[in-house]
Amino acid sequence: QDLAAVTDAIDRDIEANSPGAVYATLFIGVMDPVSRILRYVNAGHNPQYVLRLSGGLQRMGATGLPVGLLAGRGYKEERVQLSAGDLLFLYTDGCVEVENEAGDMFGSERLEPLLLSAVTATDALRLIERGIAEFRGSAEPLDDATLMTVKVG
Repeated sequence: QDLAAVTDAIDRDIEANSPGAVYATLFIGVMDPVSRILRYVNAGHNPQYVLRLSGGLQRMGATGLPVGLLAGRGYKEERVQLSAGDLLFLYTDGCVEVENEAGDMFGSERLEPLLLSAVTATDALRLIERGIAEFRGSAEPLDDATLMTVKVG
């Protein structure tokens, strides 16, 4: 399916069926396991990442506004060619918006180096969970943080 059209339909449905101003960020992706092409739409979500086996990090940034925010503006579907051994790192905003006792946010500037130091998918999750916990200290989290890695075969 056309992911931009799917996202646009969700966008318009939220606007039509929600009382008042309601919006949400959304990342939707479909990977062809044969060609290893990932098609995605990022509706205002934080950049998701491809950690390349060959080295480096590729950001999958926003291709449109959050769904329901200003319905009808449209979305763009992007494509990323993946290789065997690459890792996808997908997460919610609670991961980078967590604050420490001083009120500083964890942010992508702390997330990206941890990703680059990871060797495996499990290692990435462990490093980031530990990094977030150490950064947060005794401050209570204000939001949930969901992390997911996918190793491309």
